[in-house]
Amino acid sequence: MIRKDWNVIVIGGGAAGFFAAIHAAENGAKVTILEKTSKLLSKVKVSGGGRCNVTHDCDYPNQLVKFYPRGEKTLKKSFSKFDVNDTRKWFEERGVELKTEDDGRVFPISDNSQTIIDCLLNECKKHNVAIRTKVTVESLSKTENGFSLKIKGAENIQCDKVLVATGGHNKLEAFQWLIDLGLSISEPVPSLFTFNLPASDITALSGVSVPAVEVKIASTKLSYQGPLLITHWGMSGPAVLKLSAWGARILNEKNYEYSVVVNWLQSDSEQDARQKLIEFQSQNPKKMLFNSNPFQLPKRLWDYLLTKCIGPLISRT
Repeated sequence: MIRKDWNVIVIGGGAAGFFAAIHAAENGAKVTILEKTSKLLSKVKVSGGGRCNVTHDCDYPNQLVKFYPRGEKTLKKSFSKFDVNDTRKWFEERGVELKTEDDGRVFPISDNSQTIIDCLLNECKKHNVAIRTKVTVESLSKTENGFSLKIKGAENIQCDKVLVATGGHNKLEAFQWLIDLGLSISEPVPSLFTFNLPASDITALSGVSVPAVEVKIASTKLSYQGPLLITHWGMSGPAVLKLSAWGARILNEKNYEYSVVVNWLQSDSEQDARQKLIEFQSQNPKKMLFNSNPFQLPKRLWDYLLTKCIGPLISRT
């Protein structure tokens, strides 16, 4: 329960900071959001390809946590207090209509992240949440009655409670002001990154996308299924980004030197693929594989794979 006379400072103008600020203000606290940049809710703006993936359609917390790469135990406790249905209800009560897509992702029916941004901003206005941008908190210290925030180039701010929602950073030193308070910070490592494959000629297929593949990291148990995009530097797309998130610490331990294995057919094992090729050859004895595509892969990719596997043995004529 939030005491009504508390003066609460929220550090961070992202989705977590805004939601926490609104919740505190709804319970009577006087709340101020401090954001070090000039932009608010910037990640909400670009999330879900600009549509904002609000949540995922799951009935139970132990299902929802599977969509997060780490922190399962802690998240399960949080989701048991505020779950998917609570999230849906919260937005819908504030006039945001939501829809569930075939893969379970939940978006605003407008397909526009600005709908979510406007909702959060309106709620802040409704509950008198003050918002200050271009404010950098240099340090945070406890006082007899609460906390004192040292602001870069400005006066210190006093408050009763502080909520930190600053998100991640690529350097541990960036969290020193929190470590000084006695908080334990895990060593940050890159996550949600694309695969750079400078030695692979597959980059010549830049722009080719495949809707369903399985990507694995050799010599590990890491794998993920989903869409893949070939780029001029390597591989991207949901399958790669998700895999890098789930394997962030393992890949860091490998110093980012690893082999990527892609099953372009996802649903087929190597034995199944061989059997399909045998059946295709039996049913189409006069057809050349270069002129056919029994697996319905993008043509440029199909030609590339054939050239890699049996190119020297096959003539295009």
